[in-house]
Amino acid sequence: MNEIVRRLKIVDSSEKALFDDRLIEAYHEYLHLRIRFLLQRFERFRDFPGVHTGYNSITGEEFPAEELFSYSWINGRGACVFARFARHFPRQAPQLTAYARHVVEVIERHLEAHAGRLPFRLNPGEAETLPHSPSPQEHRSYSDLYGCLGLLEYGALTEDAVRIEAAKRLLHESLEALESGNFLLEPDPTFPDRISENPWSAALDLANEFAKQLSDQSYLDVGARLAKRLLDTHYLPQVGALAEYVRPEGGPFVDPEGRLAVDPGHAVEFAGFALEFARLAQQAGIHGNLCMRINDVCPRLASWNIEKGWNKRHPGIYKSIDADSGDPINDTMPWWILPETMLTSLLAFESTGNRRFLETYRQVNNTYFTRYLNPKTSLGPFQNIDGKTGLPIDVPPACKFQDPEFHSGKNILACVRIIKRLAGRDGPS
Repeated sequence: MNEIVRRLKIVDSSEKALFDDRLIEAYHEYLHLRIRFLLQRFERFRDFPGVHTGYNSITGEEFPAEELFSYSWINGRGACVFARFARHFPRQAPQLTAYARHVVEVIERHLEAHAGRLPFRLNPGEAETLPHSPSPQEHRSYSDLYGCLGLLEYGALTEDAVRIEAAKRLLHESLEALESGNFLLEPDPTFPDRISENPWSAALDLANEFAKQLSDQSYLDVGARLAKRLLDTHYLPQVGALAEYVRPEGGPFVDPEGRLAVDPGHAVEFAGFALEFARLAQQAGIHGNLCMRINDVCPRLASWNIEKGWNKRHPGIYKSIDADSGDPINDTMPWWILPETMLTSLLAFESTGNRRFLETYRQVNNTYFTRYLNPKTSLGPFQNIDGKTGLPIDVPPACKFQDPEFHSGKNILACVRIIKRLAGRDGPS
């Protein structure tokens, strides 16, 4: 395993180092390792209702029975990843497709039992549990967005029109909930005095996926509406930051301590989603003015957040910082921010040609693969690292279960596709 990690390090920020076939081979070898790990868990826990990644990211120990739940976030993400990997790894495609089908059937069962919405968490008997239980039926949440993505990816893989229509319905209802103020930020509280940018950003990512998976340009119109809203309401040009929260009446939300919170990971995510939207829209020849705005703002937005959020003493990116002072608000450093930053850096380089994004990619790639991977879990990532000590810390971001390669493996696969595209070895996508 140490040999894999060694080969995943990028020696310099030249295009030659990035386009080296040996790097792509190392990425694929790492993804094969992670696929084997997930498939072994599927075989081991076949009767579990959904994706079973209930183990500690530091010790590798399985969670006790009382901590085992079926998380709709994890199920939707897992179905998406397994179906995506099935397209790219033909040797494991039958097992991956079977795993995706198992999880999709669980998602469908949960939708039917809960009047068309997905609860955040269910016990192994598939009864909904706290924190936000029961939710009014018009409410939707991240669980619905991720369930939608799982249905879409599996439906597109298997050409299943029924599952695709179910995904379309979930997206439509989630967008309605966002626009009517009925979207829940589970598992976090939903406060009436502030609006979060993140669910809108996640919906933008979904609109991009619908446009690509279904070759349906109308979803780029949905994406345009979402991207414009985020730029108009959350982007602060005088600071160069993306406000994590804004007030319902307009303007950034400032907390009781006078801090304007920025979540560098969420902001970098949004920049990547917006740049991918602009790439797709430019290919389609639509939304030209918005694409110009995105290609101007989002590379700078990504750079601001990476620079301000970077922990120079213990490499990684803080969960949240104060936009004015740059001081950490939450000084933990979740694993997921780094693969998202890798992806956004490549998209920003593709958009601008600015080589500083290749250096950012090298820096973040090397930090992720040398500091976050745990040999005890087949090189799965530590969920979190303490920004004060640089050591793994048992503070789960959002969900105790481990992420089934949604942020890590799926984004590494996307990075491989972009590297091939930049090298002229891949067609448009």
